[in-house]
Amino acid sequence: FRSAEKRAKVDAVQRKREAGNRILMSGVADMRDAGPNVSAGQMTAMALETMFKGLSFTRAFAFLRNRREGKYLAKMGLGEGARALLPYLAFDDAYEANVFHAAMASDRVIFIENARDPKFAAKLPGWWRGTLAQARCFVVIPLCMQGQPVGFVYGDWDDTFPSVHLSQGEFALLNDLRALVVRTVERRAYPEVAAVSGKA
Repeated sequence: FRSAEKRAKVDAVQRKREAGNRILMSGVADMRDAGPNVSAGQMTAMALETMFKGLSFTRAFAFLRNRREGKYLAKMGLGEGARALLPYLAFDDAYEANVFHAAMASDRVIFIENARDPKFAAKLPGWWRGTLAQARCFVVIPLCMQGQPVGFVYGDWDDTFPSVHLSQGEFALLNDLRALVVRTVERRAYPEVAAVSGKA
């Protein structure tokens, strides 16, 4: 009986993932069709919502780099309690040896399967431990423009979600989503990016 129950759970998760992948694909298509009049903020919001629904995140946030303040600041959040956390999700943009700076330095999507692994604790910054530590696993999707990070999208899963393994197809869809956001940022450029390059 137990093995049948377990199999049913696995099948349910599989169906959820397949439905989620369809949401990711349709989100990518919508973003491609959005055209040149969409702002960087609107495109980021579309990407955040697509990832949140498609990957069944517990919470998801979009962080933008504010060069004048020298900080990354969470600007949008989805999920239970996400909005209340926004003011606390900020950290310096000066490089530190942690998983967030590593993701942006490498400009690669980073998936952390077990954020509670004691061996990994040193790579988790204090601001994360103080706000998002309920997460069991999470993903960091960097947004880099001409080699410079302009922000990132973060999504996590808590214990209510069964063990997560992202497939190659899901990684490819996440890369498509971030490429579309970055293209819009490059086309329209965030005001602070434009202001900095204007001074140069």
